[in-house]
Amino acid sequence: MKKVLFFIESLAGGGAEKVLSDIICNLDQNKFDVTVCTVTDDDVYQEQVSRVCNYRSFLHKKNYNAGGIRKVLFWIGIKLIYLLPTALTYRIFLNERYDVEVAFVEGFATKLIASSSNSKSKKIAWVHIDMIQNAYADSCYKNIDEHIATYKKFQKIACVSRSVMEAFVQKFAFKENVCIQYNPVDEKKIICKGKEPIRLKKRRKVLLGTIGRLEEQKGYKRLLECIRKVAVENSDFEVWIIGDGSQRKDLQDYIDKNGLKNIVTLVGFQKNPYSYINCCDAFICSSYAEGFSTAATESLILGKPIFTVDCAGMEELFGDKKCGIIVPNSDDALCQMLKQIVLGNIHIDSYYPDVVTRAKDFRLLSRIQEVESLLVGKN
Repeated sequence: MKKVLFFIESLAGGGAEKVLSDIICNLDQNKFDVTVCTVTDDDVYQEQVSRVCNYRSFLHKKNYNAGGIRKVLFWIGIKLIYLLPTALTYRIFLNERYDVEVAFVEGFATKLIASSSNSKSKKIAWVHIDMIQNAYADSCYKNIDEHIATYKKFQKIACVSRSVMEAFVQKFAFKENVCIQYNPVDEKKIICKGKEPIRLKKRRKVLLGTIGRLEEQKGYKRLLECIRKVAVENSDFEVWIIGDGSQRKDLQDYIDKNGLKNIVTLVGFQKNPYSYINCCDAFICSSYAEGFSTAATESLILGKPIFTVDCAGMEELFGDKKCGIIVPNSDDALCQMLKQIVLGNIHIDSYYPDVVTRAKDFRLLSRIQEVESLLVGKN
């Protein structure tokens, strides 16, 4: 049995965290003894993950919530974890021996696992984003040379789409041990949960839905600006934004200030977003950057056409089918697409046949088998 460590900074409600949860819950427990480790605990997917594997965290949020000296010590711990040399952080917090060590996100997690003192373990780095379009991980390194040296310590670098892999190779100028590993999607679970009832009801002619963290990368501010402009000509549509994040207050303030409360609903984080998307006519994506959008893939499985700006993974998601529309990744193109949908010049129902056909190509079992092969393979 292979002893496997997956390290990710948190199990909050993001796409990478959701993908990791799906992987952990479906790996063969007779083949793998899995540990998931995070910096802090008490996050969205922790309960789901801890039911099927060993779970641990460096710090406990209960100490932060307790206040007083325990809160101070918690913050000191956070500072030390990120300020100490990663080799020292590894030795302090990750003292067990594993056959395989996986850094499941870019940045700190990748740097930490690359600093492993376990020379015998197979090391795998997951790359979920176009690292040229979204360069947040660069802040963890002194320069590009250190970033490159870190990735060269891994035996495999798993990119979630072809476009993500191409961006990685372009940025770091090497392709040894770099491969594509598409995200697993539990299609049966998604379809089943999509049938559950919800508290919201469609109120207007066209209902568009989107799922994501309320952060700048997802482009929700520009989506609201587009909605405001389009609503001047036709307001017989609505948009549900499912998710939570640091921009929630700013987005809600914009909605209130511009009289969009009857058009836009910030639904918040939902453990079951599928029943909300299942009520929508289509999925809309305004992201500045993606890797291979889990939310768009899940919406496709629910039979929803995808209307999106051009970001990594979307062309691969569509394949050779007309599953919706991909426009240039600009504010103007997003606005024009939304306008044409609302005015009825784009017929949403015309895409349903191809969406249904393409959705059949996504099967959980085959993706999990690929991940298992990645974990046990020699290279």
